[in-house]
Amino acid sequence: MKDYYSMIILFLVFTGIIFIYNLYVKKKNEKILRQEIRENFGKIHSKIFKGKINGIHKRLGGNVSEITANDLNLDEVLTKMNHTMSKMGLEFFYYRLRDLILDKDELTRLQEKRRLYEGKEEELEDLQFQFGKLGYFKEDVLELIEEEIEIQKELEVLAKVFSFTALYILILFISLRAQAILFIFALLAVNTFIYKKFNEMAMGRLEALVRLKGLFYVSEGLIKNKNQVFTEEINEIESILRDLAPLKKSLRSFGFLTGNMELDFAETYRNVLFLSEARSFSKSQRYFKKYREEIFRLYYLLGKIDCEIGITSLSKAYKTGEASFGDKILGKDLYNPLIKNPVPNDLDLKKSIILTGSNASGKSTYLRTIGINSIFALSFGIFFGEEFEIKPMKITSAIDISDSIMKNLSYFMAESRAIGDMIDDESEKIILLDEIFRGTNTIDRIASATATLKYLAKNNHVVAATHDIELTMLLKDLFSNKHFEEKIEAGDIKFDYLLKDGPATSRNAIAILDNLNYPREIIGEAKNLSRELEEK
Repeated sequence: MKDYYSMIILFLVFTGIIFIYNLYVKKKNEKILRQEIRENFGKIHSKIFKGKINGIHKRLGGNVSEITANDLNLDEVLTKMNHTMSKMGLEFFYYRLRDLILDKDELTRLQEKRRLYEGKEEELEDLQFQFGKLGYFKEDVLELIEEEIEIQKELEVLAKVFSFTALYILILFISLRAQAILFIFALLAVNTFIYKKFNEMAMGRLEALVRLKGLFYVSEGLIKNKNQVFTEEINEIESILRDLAPLKKSLRSFGFLTGNMELDFAETYRNVLFLSEARSFSKSQRYFKKYREEIFRLYYLLGKIDCEIGITSLSKAYKTGEASFGDKILGKDLYNPLIKNPVPNDLDLKKSIILTGSNASGKSTYLRTIGINSIFALSFGIFFGEEFEIKPMKITSAIDISDSIMKNLSYFMAESRAIGDMIDDESEKIILLDEIFRGTNTIDRIASATATLKYLAKNNHVVAATHDIELTMLLKDLFSNKHFEEKIEAGDIKFDYLLKDGPATSRNAIAILDNLNYPREIIGEAKNLSRELEEK
């Protein structure tokens, strides 16, 4: 009899320890989370997540092309400037960077709403805490609403039969006592197999369902902590939750995963023991098609709130300015926030610009500075610098399209296609080009570049960086000339990265080769040929 009681007590103690430890870890992590939010809000930092974050963008699309996103290092923006606390927030951040707001009134309203959050950091941090409890997860919750998964009836029956494993264990203790151990391990092994098989057949969507319940949990937390920020969005979330009541009810047996291994262990243990998620999957799945729009809208709104709080924090950290939206494109002391110790420069796009300068002098950085500031201004109404006025319009570029070479396209062909798309799009836009048609011979490059840039400048605002000094003369009536330059001091090349008026008058390619200790024969012959070509 003693063995019988000992086994039952051991089982109950083990289960109790797991859940008590889970509660302890939960409280400890919540304390750490609150402290992290207080320390990071309004400070330069970034939350790094390496999973897929294109869920919202994939479903809604955007007006910033893949080439332009790569050219402007938007992936690096996500890595270095992410102040969101959840996957939904990061997905909305990415979506907004890829889909510019082209309506002045909407951009102005966005700025006005953000001003309402000033002085309300405590309320914003409380909301960040709710999002932080959900955090970043690898599952794509939105896949749940894409298509229905058919589960084998036999597996559903097994899930129901073995959902009483805890009861079977108690009966085995009573009837077999110590000899029950092997049967207990066998039962747990069967439950583990059923759980994994069910998750495998559901294409990993059991865990995604748990995340969906987490979205409901966070939404309820936002509603309970309702305050004077994001009232419009939270009221809509409250309405959506009422509509989703049947789906919420079907998810009652699901747990809540946080992405923390210690916290999630007890939840996984419970799911294996009771197979609650496996039993509820088919029932819950019936609601996905019915509530597809509501689920997506809830995900979108949660992402929007988390992202907007993150932008408020980022804006404070970088001391950003509020962009003004008029009919000009003017900037004062604009800088690239991705660069350490950046040098600010002005911008005046009253006329399109031909940008010249030697290698590494700052031309590509200036193009990206214009692009990133324009993207942030037309996504969130903020910019990095002293002043910035911009007319809402699309932004497109061909700065570095080397990825296209991997798709069996020559550089020239890939670049020509990208510029062809700009020509086909007749809407007014900002166009950023670096070394146009660099992949072809000199005569064809200069002729094609001149004709193409003239055409693009008719209805667009073009900034074209080039080494072809001939373009500064051929396009002087349509384009203003700007340049960067270097100084060579004691054999060392130094750059100030400051934008200057007029075309470049210096070159540094041979000096760079000299600095790299190329043979004197090469350097001498190159200098002689350079002088001869200049005289011609």
